[in-house]
Amino acid sequence: MPDQDPQPQVSELASFGEELRREREIRGISLKEIADATKISKRFLEAIERNDHKMLPAPVFTRGFVREYARYLGLNAEEMVNRYNFAAVGDDRIEQSSHLERLTTPQAPPLPGKKQPQKGIPPAYARVDRNVYILILVVVALAGVSYWALKHRRESRAANEEHLAVETKAAPAPAPPPVAAPQTASTSTQPETTPPAKLVLNIEVTRRAWVKLDADGETVIDDELGRGFHRSIEAKDGFRFRTIGNAAGVTLTLNDLPVPALGRAGQVLHDVVLDRASLQKMRTPPQNQQ
Repeated sequence: MPDQDPQPQVSELASFGEELRREREIRGISLKEIADATKISKRFLEAIERNDHKMLPAPVFTRGFVREYARYLGLNAEEMVNRYNFAAVGDDRIEQSSHLERLTTPQAPPLPGKKQPQKGIPPAYARVDRNVYILILVVVALAGVSYWALKHRRESRAANEEHLAVETKAAPAPAPPPVAAPQTASTSTQPETTPPAKLVLNIEVTRRAWVKLDADGETVIDDELGRGFHRSIEAKDGFRFRTIGNAAGVTLTLNDLPVPALGRAGQVLHDVVLDRASLQKMRTPPQNQQ
């Protein structure tokens, strides 16, 4: 029998983009939803799924897009980024495009009578991608703006406290409170209504799950948690689960009160809030229906 021609191998990047699209469609999530949540342009997300290199920016930014995409789907973000890097290294189109760019770049002819510099290993700063410099400048600018905003907020708070202290000093002394009547047996049986000084959330993982949790607006957990993980976290105002992958694998208690099940196995949830209102709702027994 005549030898059959080998079938062309499918690009690793193409299969990588198809896998991301398949995971997204299994979860019933649209590209618009991911773009709105991660602030990544929808055309970049479509380019990643189609393996369209011409539409994507520099690799340092594309890796960030892949990381946020995977986190929103509840996947292991670092593992997906490593798979993208491995796939990108073996893609022939990327290697050929960089090689053709070097071949087609015109070289200036040497000037007569001028000594040409010797070729060697370029300095470290010349080997760094210029996009890295742009990224550093953006980070420095954002840090400066954040510092200025924080300083302005502190100054405004100090001015308000000083103004309030002056008004309190000028106000007349309040009248003494009336003597409280002795409590009867009926009032002693009323439930305690004093709000707790702090909220305590206990997390216990029974099945592997991806959790991204904020406490009072600050991220305290952003990782894939294995079975047996247990942690107790305190907050003043409340907690917010930005993402819970495999909701049935996470068991929660808020101030020693069990939190109802959040979802089913394999379900990915976003923006689940547990605060003082949630605690009050759990403390209030359901009213008997007439």
